[in-house]
Formats: sequence, C-alpha cells, structure tokens
Amino acid sequence: MSENLPPAGLDPAGPHPARVLIVDDELNNLVMMQTLLQAWGHQVTLASSGEECLRRAVQDSPDIILLDVQMGRMDGYATANALHGDDATRAIPVVMVTGRSHKEERLRALKAGAVDLLPKPVDADELKAKVASLARIRNYNEAMRQREAELSRALSSQGDHLQAALEAFSRFVPRELIRLLGKEGVSELHLGDQVQLDLSILFSDIRSFTSLSETMTPRENFAFLNSYLARMNPFVWENGGFIDKYMGDAIMALFPRGAGSALSAAVAMIGHLPVYNQHRAAFGYAPIRVGIGVHSGRVMLGIIGHERFLQGTAISDAVNLASRLEELTKVYGVSLVVSSHVLFDLEDPNRFEFRFLDKLHLRGKQEPVSVYEVFDGDAPDVRARKRRTRNEFEKAVYRFHAGDARGAREAFEALREGGEPDPPVEIYRARCARALTQENPAARPVG
Repeated sequence: MSENLPPAGLDPAGPHPARVLIVDDELNNLVMMQTLLQAWGHQVTLASSGEECLRRAVQDSPDIILLDVQMGRMDGYATANALHGDDATRAIPVVMVTGRSHKEERLRALKAGAVDLLPKPVDADELKAKVASLARIRNYNEAMRQREAELSRALSSQGDHLQAALEAFSRFVPRELIRLLGKEGVSELHLGDQVQLDLSILFSDIRSFTSLSETMTPRENFAFLNSYLARMNPFVWENGGFIDKYMGDAIMALFPRGAGSALSAAVAMIGHLPVYNQHRAAFGYAPIRVGIGVHSGRVMLGIIGHERFLQGTAISDAVNLASRLEELTKVYGVSLVVSSHVLFDLEDPNRFEFRFLDKLHLRGKQEPVSVYEVFDGDAPDVRARKRRTRNEFEKAVYRFHAGDARGAREAFEALREGGEPDPPVEIYRARCARALTQENPAARPVG
C-alpha cells in the first residue's frame, strides 16, 4: 500500500477534503484506510462496531461513512438501516465495504441505504476515487444550499410571488450568462443583447443513446437522463463553466476561464464514468460511454428569439467546430478530441497528456484542422500504453500524411503487437490499405 501514498506535502484531496468515519471491527483494516485517507488530506475518525458508528455519526456528523459489512452483534446492513432511519444521519452517504461482490449482496446494501460499495481487499485508487467523488457532490450540494439560503434572505422583503418567480428564472437562465452580458439580473435581459468573447466550448454526448433509449419507457428515459446529468453537471460548474443548453443526452457548456478549465471538466466527466457505471451495474443496467469535443475561439454570446420567448445562446463557427470534434470521437473510437486551438490556449500544456490524431478538412472549413486526443481520463493501463507509444504513433501519422502509406502501414502494424487494439491505429491501417490500392493515395475529408 505504501506505493499508493502521495508525495510528502501533496494534498490530492485538493479543494474537496472530507470528514470520513471508518467502521470496521478489524484493526488492520481501520489503520490501512485511515493512513491512506489522511495522506490524501481527509479528516478521519474510527469506530470498531455498529453501535459505536451510530454514536459517532450523531456526535461528529461526518461527510462520508465507510461501513464494513461483516461485524459482530450489529453488522453493516443493520447499521446502515439504523443510519437511514435517523433524521440526524439519514443524509450521510454510506459506502459499504465487503468481500462479497455478487449482485444480491450489492442490491441488499443499496436497499439498506448505501450509495455505493467498495470491494475487499480495498484498492487504494478506487477508495480515493469514491471518497473524492462523494466529497465533490457534498461540496456542490452544500454550495447550492448556501446560495438558496442567500437568495431567500435577499428576497424575503419582496414577497412570496417575486421570490418564487426569480428562483424559477434562475433555473432557466445561467447566472454566468447574465454577468457576461453585463446585466445585474434576468429582468434586465432584452432581445438582441450580445457580447463577443473568447471562450472554450465543450460538447458531450452519450454513445448509442438512441439504441439505449429504445429499450426504456419515456419515464425511464427521463429518469436516466436526469441521473446522468446530475452526475456530470457539477464537473462543469466546479471548473468555472456553465451549461449553455441540453440537447437530449448532449451537453453544451461554455468556459470563460479558457481551455484548461474546459479540459479539466472533460477529463473529470470521463474519469467519473467507471463510478457511475458501477452504480448502474448494481441495478442491472448496461454501462455507458461518452464522447467529448472541446474547441476554443471567438464566440458571440447573446439573447435570441422573440419578445414573448427569449433564449440565451452562443453563436459562432467555433461552436460548430466543437460539435464536429465531438462527432469525431465516434470516428476514432476515443473519448476526448480537441483542436490545436485548445492546446495553444493552455497556460501549461504539460498538464494534460495528448497525442496528434489527424489533420482534416471538416465540413464548412476551408483550411485543414489539426485534432488531438487527450487521454488523461482513460483507464490507467490504457493511458500508460498511449503514453508509451505516443511518439511512434505520431511518427506513423505524419508518414501517412506525407504520402508514405507503405511506411506508415509498417509502423502501425508494429504498434499492434503485444497490446490491446487501439482504435485510431486500426483506422489508419485501413486507410493505408486503401491508399496503397488507389492511384491517388490522398486521404479523403472526414467529418
């Protein structure tokens, strides 16, 4: 376990430290998880039984409870039921720690009030991810409650009807949009209000959503979308962005702070999918995948529509290009595609891991666009493989675009050896084969 500890002085919990109560009747388990969590910047208290857990939960009000299933007189299920039945502890998220991972045990834990499970032996990376995810959601919920309380106090003298109206408006018009237009409130917005800004634009989309939605009733579709969006939206807000619009399962978000904020949000969204898919699996649902495109450029932000129905939106060629980049994730079988403008906009390009993917003539663009894959959100083994083969992959791509289809094919063949299939490698192999059978080997436009 020592190799998973962070370097001295580093606080991986970042802006999301949590107060964690660990419950286990085995001292070794308590000490192991306490050491890891404290090293990551979290505050830890311990309990060795279900009864002690109930007392400490009321006394200390922890943010998260890690609760072992197999304990003495009061096991984890009974403890979770008791926590869920007490108004003072009902809202505390409980993660059950168990060596049994079959479906019946997972369902029993969720029915007892747990929000997730952690299998034994405890994996340090999974423990870190689960606690960090719950801490982020906790912080977001607390911030929202504080904002609601502030708004309620500010409007208390204005009457119930005005308060209800403004609260409703704030759910449909992003506060960030109002501020960027130089307005104090939604009542000041008018048709034609606009401003030109340099923004980063993020488009995300659920893969094969149409096929997935066809297996669900309308009620289930809405429940699924709202569950998914509730998981993904906080990553946008935490990184200084705001939601411009939803398009079914797709999200369009804008980031005034630049490309670094947009990429941080995108990587966090992709990185959270394994946690979300584990939750879906516990209820028998299939896992999902997403594709995200990010581009930076000049955007006209403003109010369009009719005096009877106004809508804030972003209009520009940069928005269209961001949408096309998201579509390219389907073409190349990757999760996150960005333009060269995004990399140029980064204050610290070394903060993210990326590789050159292609140079394309996209629809509506006269000049070719250089596109890159950012793979920070991939699984650790996939990320390590892409990092290890990045130089050879990019050299092979350059050879293909230089007209050396034969040399490029040999390079891509070498990249296939001894590893899992890499979708972009397979795509280029097919392109090389086509180029070698044609008189004109020039690659066709994509997008």
